[in-house]
Amino acid sequence: MKALEKIYIYRIVYRDNLKIILRDKKINAPNLGDNKNYISIGEEELIQHREEIKVPIEPFGSLKDYVSFYFGERSPMLYCIKNGYDVTKRSQEEIIYLVSSVKKIIEDQKRFVFTDGHAYASFTMFFNDIRKTNNIDWNAVKLKRWHNTEEDPDRKRRKQAEFFVHKSVNLESILAIVVYNQESYNYILNVLKEFNSTLRVIIKKDWYY
Repeated sequence: MKALEKIYIYRIVYRDNLKIILRDKKINAPNLGDNKNYISIGEEELIQHREEIKVPIEPFGSLKDYVSFYFGERSPMLYCIKNGYDVTKRSQEEIIYLVSSVKKIIEDQKRFVFTDGHAYASFTMFFNDIRKTNNIDWNAVKLKRWHNTEEDPDRKRRKQAEFFVHKSVNLESILAIVVYNQESYNYILNVLKEFNSTLRVIIKKDWYY
């Protein structure tokens, strides 16, 4: 099993949503909290479909009862957002990463499930035992070039292995915010200052496209 302190999880959000998260002091699952001003960056049809996808293991519910993270950076969804494929096209300056770790989620006594690939695929497996993280293809998760090939037609699904936290993630579980460039860095610093937050902000352009 991969050491817990080395398993980081990554959530991408529209940067203005940070104000809602700082106000609430947590990230709420879509089915919880006041989300009317939350700006979605995913494909709307897939987001709505999350209510229909049931989690087959404890703590059960649907995907909308969970806060979702990826296990790796440069997700296919971010690529779609950057290019406007099936979603609203947005500049990468507007997208930020909220970085946590499996260790932090466990310390916070949050319930969770995770998958070995994109949760929408019918043959994707769900787990709630952290000892089963060896079922994740860590090489695929970390790929920068993840498109399916003739030799590996399942690579994109495995790249999108997800970690789902039940109901909410406390602000204290966020280790850092990662941004695209200096402009976004300055913007986020001003937001954090408004809420007297000392969250760490890091520029990592190689996490973007």
